[in-house]
Amino acid sequence: MAKTTELIMGCDHRGLELKDKLKEWISPDNGEGIRFNIAVMYDAGVHTDKRADYPKVVKHFSDHFDIYERGILVCGSGFGVAIAANRFPKTRAVVCRTVKEVITAREHNDMNVLCLGADFTSFASAKKLVTAFFETKFLGGRYKTRTKQLEGINAKI
Repeated sequence: MAKTTELIMGCDHRGLELKDKLKEWISPDNGEGIRFNIAVMYDAGVHTDKRADYPKVVKHFSDHFDIYERGILVCGSGFGVAIAANRFPKTRAVVCRTVKEVITAREHNDMNVLCLGADFTSFASAKKLVTAFFETKFLGGRYKTRTKQLEGINAKI
């Protein structure tokens, strides 16, 4: 049996449409089945297009992240949510615009939070990035030594 994954998603107001499309694609309501063997998926918000500050969104996301293996965060550029997310322990968040970037970030850095910029990423492209995010494995070895050195970083918002 394939290993299941737990996923948490979050966005600010500019990332809402892309996050919601990805959520429906990953776990469709039409009975098609869940992609990537996701066992649990939590939407940490936001749920309206009312202005939302990304640091607060990421704080809420991070308050729950410790029980999830992977996360996806979306804002206008992807940069704000990545900067905020990397202030929290055990989070390795990277903004990716290409599949090659996703593969490298997964293989070398064990990226566990994919950050997307809704202003720069189409839904079609986002599906390819998310697919690479779930299908690419961490290489370990010397890269594991490096990711271990990142542990212990703390943030307070």
